[in-house]
Amino acid sequence: MSEKFSVSIESPQSGWMSLRLRAGGRQFVAVVSHAPYDSLRELIEGLTALLEGAGAVVVRWNAEPEEYDFELKAEGDGSLSLRVVRYEGHGRALAGKRTDFIWRGPRVEACLPFWRELRSMRARSETDVFEQNWRRAFPLRELRGLTQALEAHVGAAGIKPPS
Repeated sequence: MSEKFSVSIESPQSGWMSLRLRAGGRQFVAVVSHAPYDSLRELIEGLTALLEGAGAVVVRWNAEPEEYDFELKAEGDGSLSLRVVRYEGHGRALAGKRTDFIWRGPRVEACLPFWRELRSMRARSETDVFEQNWRRAFPLRELRGLTQALEAHVGAAGIKPPS
C-alpha cells in the first residue's frame, strides 16, 4: 500500500505561488513562477494524458534560480511514480541535479489530490484575482478534461465538474 499523498497550492501573488507535496514524513515545498513555462496548464494536461494512457510526462517549473521537473511515469501495474528533480539553474546542468521528492502509488490516488487542489484554486480564483496575480488565465478547459478523465476512472462517486 502506498503512503497517503497530498498536494497544496497557495493562491498566486505577483506571478508566484507556493506548491507543497507530502507523502508520509517527506515533503517538497517550492515557490514557483508563472514564467517562462505554463506549468499549471502543463500539469493538468499531463495528469489527463496519464489517465488516458500516456506512459510518462514531465512538467517544468521555474523557481528562480532553481528549476524543477515533475517526472510522472505510469507503471505497468496501474500505479504512477512521481519524482521531483531539482536543477540549480536554468542551464539544467547535470552536476547541479538532484532528486528532492519521490512518491509511488495508484494512478488515481496521484491525480485526485492535484485535482481537488486545482478545483479549490478555481473556486477561489475570482476572489484571488487569479489571472492578475498568476499573470495567466486559469486553465479551465484543461481542468474540465482532467475531471472527465477522472470520472472515467472512478465513476461519478463524488466527482463533479468544476463550476
